[in-house]
Amino acid sequence: MGEVLTKQQKGKYVSLKTYRKNGEGVASKVWFVEEDLKIFICTGGDTFKARRIKNNSNVQIASTNARGKINDEYIDAEALILTTDAIEPVIMLFRKKYRMFKLWSKLRNRNKEEVEKQIYIEITPK
Repeated sequence: MGEVLTKQQKGKYVSLKTYRKNGEGVASKVWFVEEDLKIFICTGGDTFKARRIKNNSNVQIASTNARGKINDEYIDAEALILTTDAIEPVIMLFRKKYRMFKLWSKLRNRNKEEVEKQIYIEITPK
């Protein structure tokens, strides 16, 4: 498990596979940060992947390149949507890894309702 995370830490993207109610997997390329053998991602609160995680916290992750090509096999993981009081350290990790994160976040969330703004998700490999 730790080797997979170490490989992924060097890249900028992971493929996150979430599951629809009918069990069909849907893969999305997402930015991520890693800390203490956990992966953190951010996404819009109104996205389909966020809705799928709320319905089913079982996910899979795999290392991917910028074009979305999978580098390694998917590993099983559990997703947890973080509460607002737990996100500040994760935001700082994103800002450290991605220079444009602060600007991207500000532009993406401009004029949006709270439910549409970014959420942060902790992913723990099983």
